[in-house]
Amino acid sequence: MNSRSPFETFRWHSEIFACYSNDIEQFERQLLQETTRLRLKPRVLGHIDGWPLQLWQSPSARAGLPSVLISSGFHGEEAAGPWGMLHFMSELSEALFDQVNLTLLPLANPTGFSKGHRFNRFGDNPNRGYLSVGDGAQPSVEGKLLLAHGQLLQAASRDGILTCHEDVLSQQTYLYAFEPRQQPGAFSHGLLSALANYFPITEAPAIDGCPVQEGIIFNHFDSSFEAWLVRSGAKNGACSETPAKANFDRRILANSAVMQQFITALCA
Repeated sequence: MNSRSPFETFRWHSEIFACYSNDIEQFERQLLQETTRLRLKPRVLGHIDGWPLQLWQSPSARAGLPSVLISSGFHGEEAAGPWGMLHFMSELSEALFDQVNLTLLPLANPTGFSKGHRFNRFGDNPNRGYLSVGDGAQPSVEGKLLLAHGQLLQAASRDGILTCHEDVLSQQTYLYAFEPRQQPGAFSHGLLSALANYFPITEAPAIDGCPVQEGIIFNHFDSSFEAWLVRSGAKNGACSETPAKANFDRRILANSAVMQQFITALCA
């Protein structure tokens, strides 16, 4: 099994955003700029050390449209997810909200992100403890806030949940995918293809004890955020993994691209 230190510091420089990957003040400024432009509605779920844990939602939900949730930043050293969401948002127009009820959770672990650490400042993993699957994991402070708003999150992810992660040990990309079928379908392969435009697909037969087939770990239920939402009723789900040994800006663009593919797939 891959070993990742919870308090090893990771930091990269982005030419796209002209700052370092853990510059949370710059991230918050850029986020406010994009959410204001798109007129997204804020929903603060709570605070961690003064930093808000917040969702941003379409200006007005519309009956009959798919409802999807995109999240990132559960692990603080996986910084291309949150920055990729900013890039994704920068390319959106308000016309999208005629097609989808969109909810964004840009930064689930602000204290880890600001330090470039995997876990939060309390040493807890914000991406475990959402389901009881025998791993003994308890929810972090972030997880408790998200679980407390379970009804809101389940409604927001009714048609799909995408969480964007990175693998700091990898030079290749891969995907965890959930579909109500026996084998990966067009949804899963479309997301992997978006990632493959930027990085080679892993040829590993297993990652962290999970079997991998053609770069996809399929219908694997652990105690993660996305597995919980799929168990709670989301029709489709995915967790993308970009290789953190690759160029940071390329990873930002790959995360932006997989978010766009996710929207395209579920709005078709």
